[in-house]
Amino acid sequence: MLFFAGLGRLPLVEPDEGRNAEVAREMLAARDFITPHFNSLAYLDKPAVYFWIVAASFRLWGLTEWAARFPSALMALGTMLLAWFLARRMFGDSTGLRAGIILATTPLAIAYARWVIFDMTLAFLVTVPMTSFWFAEASDFRRPWLDVVLFAAMGVATITKGPVGFLLPLLSIVVFQALRGRFRELKRLRWGLGIVVFLATALPWFIAVSARNPEFPRYALWQESLRRFATGSTRRSGSFLYYLPVYLLGFFPWSFFLLFAAANRWKRWREIRDETHKPVLFLMSWAALIFVFFSISQSKLPGYFLPATVPLAILMAKVWGEVGVEEGGRRPDWLTAGFAALMFIGLLAAAAPQVFRFSAVEIALTEKVPPHVVGLLKPSLLYSGLILIALGIVGRNLAARRTGRVLAVGSLTLVALTVPLLILRWMAPLEAYAATFSSRQLARTILESPAKDLPLYGYYCFRPGLVFYLRRPVGLVTADASELTSNYVSARLVELRRQSVRPALPGAPPPDQLLWDANDLRARARYSPRPMLVMVRNRDVRKLSQTVPEMEPLWNDWEYSIWKIPAGKEQGPGRK
Repeated sequence: MLFFAGLGRLPLVEPDEGRNAEVAREMLAARDFITPHFNSLAYLDKPAVYFWIVAASFRLWGLTEWAARFPSALMALGTMLLAWFLARRMFGDSTGLRAGIILATTPLAIAYARWVIFDMTLAFLVTVPMTSFWFAEASDFRRPWLDVVLFAAMGVATITKGPVGFLLPLLSIVVFQALRGRFRELKRLRWGLGIVVFLATALPWFIAVSARNPEFPRYALWQESLRRFATGSTRRSGSFLYYLPVYLLGFFPWSFFLLFAAANRWKRWREIRDETHKPVLFLMSWAALIFVFFSISQSKLPGYFLPATVPLAILMAKVWGEVGVEEGGRRPDWLTAGFAALMFIGLLAAAAPQVFRFSAVEIALTEKVPPHVVGLLKPSLLYSGLILIALGIVGRNLAARRTGRVLAVGSLTLVALTVPLLILRWMAPLEAYAATFSSRQLARTILESPAKDLPLYGYYCFRPGLVFYLRRPVGLVTADASELTSNYVSARLVELRRQSVRPALPGAPPPDQLLWDANDLRARARYSPRPMLVMVRNRDVRKLSQTVPEMEPLWNDWEYSIWKIPAGKEQGPGRK
């Protein structure tokens, strides 16, 4: 299965994969399934369900990259099966098969099926209530268990990703019924039963975590939901058109074919409200609501668009079913236009390496990407362009010479091969990139060195995966704790520095010893009875040397280095 291939081949990449895997590991180690912890500090930026799933995978398969990624791959498989099932019931068996193939060969689905992050799980949990509603409405709301599934899935989605878990499906359903002019039919849902099921699903964890952390309700509902949606406080904002390139690239190459097919049918848009086109309206309402919702939001990331790929894949599958039968069997214009777009994009990709001839471009790239990875980009771009050009030429020739089933199956196969072929071409750069932005090798170096038992601190930098691979907390010298990528910890920094409480993991230092400022580091370097390790970005080494005059280099790469700070030479408080 494509989603499960190579799950453990790449190391965990910073920061999200390393952080989420570590939260699940600490949850399992401490057996605290109420309050998630990261680096032994309470981590309430996200609800607990996804961490439960990853922790269960660790329990079954061990603390490996494969086990960390398995839940996302499993959710991707479940989402694909739901897309197949829904498309099959809407348009027939062949459309269901095509929908599954299309969804499984999109870059967004392939990528997020392998990353240790929430988005694929949310996509599955949004697809479940949308599918349940479609079947409930088709059965004239005569099956109460479909209402139970709908509201239960929204409850689980809410304690997986927050309020978007119920807002996305509910608003999509409301838009669909409003466009049909049947808004009143929403009353036929069993709202009383549904609300009870929703609360029974979502409230127990919310109440339990709020009892332990009284500040959590305000933080979760205000700062992490309303404020995040309405303001740019998370520094993840973008223009209203942010998701247009996400659609074009994340749903590539199907995105271009679907755009051309939509343009081909633009004159018939008024027919969409007719009952015979109800499935199409349902899918369009679903995809459009997600696009508009996150376009309005001031917090934007590519993965937020992932739930929209399910209705888009089904729409594309339906359109592809008309290949060879519309217009008297002639090739559709949108199909040839799609293959022409592949050729054009291929020409751009093949010509892209010429940009590297400008030194400014290469310098800018090497500031973000290691030089050895930059060197792999040129041939990958060239050969990717050639692959796209070849597929475009073969596709246009096929469309010119064949009709009927041969054209439908042949063209679908060609387009479905596009992304897998490109991934094979890009495996070397991807592996090099992942190795660079992972802490796996760094952790191995530390664990194999004589200094492996010394405390480690990040100097205004932090690598979440290092905590996972070292299996112990890592301290941080910081001004605002933003390096931890946890808004919850940043908001409570003063309190965490002041208080001294027992950690979540046995043997871990208390939180006030994990979060230092520069003065703390200077004092510890003077008075500490034992050496310590400090990780620093290479550009900040000089700044570190001004804080800690004596230090010994241990390890270095293109961006980070680790230095050994010897034991202090002065007598301080508690020092004999």
